[in-house]
Amino acid sequence: MKINDIRSKAILSSMGNETVELTMEFPDGQTTVSVPAGISAGNYEVHNLPIPQAISQINDIKPKLLNLNLNQEDLDKILIEAKLAGNASLPISAAFWKHNLKSKLYTKFPGLFLLLFEGGKHGNGDITIQEFTILETSLKQAQLDFKLMKNHLERLNIESLVGAEGGFSPTNFDNNLVLENIKQVFPDGKLALDVASTFAHDHLNWAELLDTYDICSIEDPYSEEEWESWSDFYTKFGKRIMVIGDDLTVTNCKRLDKALNPKVINAIVIKPNQNGIITGTLNTITKAKANDLKIVVSHRGEETDDDWIVDFALEVQADFVKFGGMDRGERIAKYNRLRELGMK
Repeated sequence: MKINDIRSKAILSSMGNETVELTMEFPDGQTTVSVPAGISAGNYEVHNLPIPQAISQINDIKPKLLNLNLNQEDLDKILIEAKLAGNASLPISAAFWKHNLKSKLYTKFPGLFLLLFEGGKHGNGDITIQEFTILETSLKQAQLDFKLMKNHLERLNIESLVGAEGGFSPTNFDNNLVLENIKQVFPDGKLALDVASTFAHDHLNWAELLDTYDICSIEDPYSEEEWESWSDFYTKFGKRIMVIGDDLTVTNCKRLDKALNPKVINAIVIKPNQNGIITGTLNTITKAKANDLKIVVSHRGEETDDDWIVDFALEVQADFVKFGGMDRGERIAKYNRLRELGMK
């Protein structure tokens, strides 16, 4: 596939900060993508640059990419060798991938991590756990359950404003109040927590939490260098719940290797902008699947209205997706794309 032209510009993300939008022209048409950013980004993610510098890198690499017969691997190899920042390489890599995506009818859809409450760097700081989600198997039920929680809060005269990713974040709430309200509304709901311990530095009684609440998944219970704690946690709870690595593994094969020897996770979050290129992201998924890990494809804290991450999740047959709550336009864009692709 030959690239005829590449144009990039700055646009605003959901947090009002700039990010990159890129349009790639081909002989048979053009494709536009934009890339997100992480509010709580792991220390081992690919580095990003200020947007003017990222766009400058795109302009510098552009002459080396035009009018060549390329496949995804060829393109990404050039990007790797050029040592671009992640917010310069991913728009190029993702636009090429998206344009070459073959239309198909999907019959299998991932489970949804529906965000109900958020705290930490994403909302009310008194709520130290970053995300409280419940697992859903249909868009319709997720829509109903999100409204159910909103109605519950409003009935109790509790504010129902949302945080960075569309989850509720009342200012007078802490972790316990969140958990109790979720249990009250969804006594049989499967609760999944993203602790984001790299940023929370909180000490939680895991055994007590798991005995008290219907928790089926915990993401990042410890920070990215607390390997012994991760190992102890997985030994105790790995057969009982999903133990998910995100900041620990940052969609990186080398970090994943370390998390597998010894094994401290049984699921992994996949975020292409942590890696910076599509092939690197796919290689991480392949390794994870080979080691029987569940795949959770995720949005980021600072998002755009672009929805290519949805197609990516379905193409790699992700077990689950995380697209936030149902109360912000950039999150709704992802849920609407799932509807377009056939999820009910």
